[in-house]
Amino acid sequence: MQKIRQLDDILANKIAAGEVIERPANVVKELVENSIDANSSKIDVIIEEGGLKLIQVIDNGDGMDKEDALLCFSRHATSKIKDDQDLFCIQTLGFRGEAIPSIASISHFELKTSTGQIGTSVVYEYGKYIENKESDSKKGTNIKVEKLFQNVPARLKYVRSTNSEFANIQTYLERLSLSHPDIAFLLVHNGRTIYKTNGNGNLLEVISNIYGLNVAKAMIPVDFGDDEFHITGFISKIDVNRASRNHMITMVNSRVVRNKVSIDSIKNAYSRYLAEKRYPITILNIEIDPYLVDVNVHPSKLEVRFSKEMKLKELIYQGISEALANVNLTYNAVADYKKPKVNIEQPAFEFNYDVEDEIDPILKSTDNENINHVDDKNNETFDNIENEVVDKENNYNLVQEQNIEYIVPDKQVVETKVESREKLMKKKLLVKGQVHGTYIICEDETGMYLVDQHAAQERINYEYFLDKYQHLNLSMRDLLVPITLEYPLSEFLIIEERKQLLSQVGINLEVFGNCGYVIKQLPLWMQNIDEQVFIEDMVDQVLKDNKVDVVKLQDHAIATLSCKASLKGNTHLSNEGMQNIIDNLMRCDNPYVCPHGRPTLVYYSSYEIEKLFKRVA
Repeated sequence: MQKIRQLDDILANKIAAGEVIERPANVVKELVENSIDANSSKIDVIIEEGGLKLIQVIDNGDGMDKEDALLCFSRHATSKIKDDQDLFCIQTLGFRGEAIPSIASISHFELKTSTGQIGTSVVYEYGKYIENKESDSKKGTNIKVEKLFQNVPARLKYVRSTNSEFANIQTYLERLSLSHPDIAFLLVHNGRTIYKTNGNGNLLEVISNIYGLNVAKAMIPVDFGDDEFHITGFISKIDVNRASRNHMITMVNSRVVRNKVSIDSIKNAYSRYLAEKRYPITILNIEIDPYLVDVNVHPSKLEVRFSKEMKLKELIYQGISEALANVNLTYNAVADYKKPKVNIEQPAFEFNYDVEDEIDPILKSTDNENINHVDDKNNETFDNIENEVVDKENNYNLVQEQNIEYIVPDKQVVETKVESREKLMKKKLLVKGQVHGTYIICEDETGMYLVDQHAAQERINYEYFLDKYQHLNLSMRDLLVPITLEYPLSEFLIIEERKQLLSQVGINLEVFGNCGYVIKQLPLWMQNIDEQVFIEDMVDQVLKDNKVDVVKLQDHAIATLSCKASLKGNTHLSNEGMQNIIDNLMRCDNPYVCPHGRPTLVYYSSYEIEKLFKRVA
């Protein structure tokens, strides 16, 4: 009896939909990307009930004639690639030809399109062809997706609340507007305009739309590259940071992607400025020859692979490090860098309900590196978004009840305000006093500085010890009391295979007993630290990673040593002592934060102080 049989087209499309369409946001992603590929300059997205009732995407792109409108419902029917060679030079957002048949198999799907002549209307009902007829459509494409997942109850069961699903849609549309600032996007939910851009090509204005005017003004423009990569965009000052990596956005040839190498490079460049689990806002576009990048990794088209990843990693690290080194990164005490809350009186370019703080999307992927602050086991992606809704229904429903009109001005003036680092280094900060034996008050001609004396002393000590331990000194010293270590047999056998890694940095393990070691000598550079803890950390690295990152361990040891050697709170100092701390701090390579990422000094401009006391209009 024959067991293998050919699946019918409807069932095959449902299976394909499981890979491509996991929630309403994926439908929006696929349809809007098609609109972008059709050279649209204006894209309207209309949503009802979080996308389950209606998703409508209207564009003014090239449109399709009748033959193409009918053929696009067939699997792997696409205008974007013609042969296998095209797979090595993909320059469009879509190319698989799976999205429309997959979406049509799990919804009521109506397509209206026109190339500027007689239009065509095609209707499918859960994968079954219903009708096609002439339409009076304008040039472009108008797609309505209704009753999503009604024939797939297993998928419908896992759909979250209306606000959660809509938050995912808005999050992805914001990403698209960042990658295509030259396209005017409009997002409407349940009859109310929620998000709008004017498509004038100004990326900084789009950043202002999403994160607020203060954030946009504090962004640092970057533009660097080599013969193969050209990287442009904006990165945030260190006082503009978030608890999630979700705002470290990377694009490749204007395609929003996830790439662990680029994210890790950005994180490493900021590591000396930010506390643990704090991340910057970055929007970077990597221009590269399409032949050198592979976007055909997953049906979501969000994972990419570069042919020269390590070169790109080093380039991003160096470029961002240099950009940060050339600007004044002093924390600003007054500026509010949070995303703007709902304000009915604000124009549309400042309106946005706070997805980050109250509907924080949990962005998952299959990578190993921790990315999200809510679940450290998950990584960033935009095609599989879950949400934790915290007190958002009441706030969002309040907006829904208002009859609001939104107007986006033709041009919004946004300029970055970043002072050069050299200007800060040339300043002479004069000590004026001390508060609670903990904070030093200083001034210059532009305003006032409040300095945390413990954090400042930590930074001074850290850079002193870092310079002292810059080069490993493998001269040995005898220990009065040898250090003994014991491990289970399974770990002992692995350590035996890899202990030469430790001997390279002066840690010689002598077998002691059945599954233990004794250490009788240590290198001179390991003075003034807890040697036992330090060595145990090294052995743990050898077990887990088969390597010893001495720089990382040494950095942690020096930071701890610097903290212990610093002034404690409630320590009253003379003016000379305080001035000495301030002068030494300003000589540091990084005077802005302590080794643990806390700010050392906070700045109040004269204008901001006068505003606090209502002395300015």
